[in-house]
Amino acid sequence: MFVLKIVTDFASAHSLRDYPGDCSRLHGHNWQVEMLVASKVLDDTGMAIDFREIKKQTKEVVKRLDHQYLNDVAPFDKLNPTAENIAKYFFEEVGKLINTDDVRVKEVTIWETLRASVTYSED
Repeated sequence: MFVLKIVTDFASAHSLRDYPGDCSRLHGHNWQVEMLVASKVLDDTGMAIDFREIKKQTKEVVKRLDHQYLNDVAPFDKLNPTAENIAKYFFEEVGKLINTDDVRVKEVTIWETLRASVTYSED
């Protein structure tokens, strides 16, 4: 299995609904996104998928959230914008853009701070 990883980031604000603490108030993060993509096969050039393609499609999803108040952006206008839900969102949305029979999003890690992250996968 070949596992490729790209890292990107974005800035946004959110407030956690029904949270019994400070994070229920408006606050922001400089999020880091680690996208892992897996494939068992390589193409004729010896690549599973071009890193540029992973970066491009991840940035398409980042654009939806960058410099936004997440509570106003679907699906987080209804779904609590926790790091867990954001990780699953990236997994699903980038997957829609790059998954094929041979290449799949394997896992996504979202770093809320330098010391706190969540990883989502469906393995």
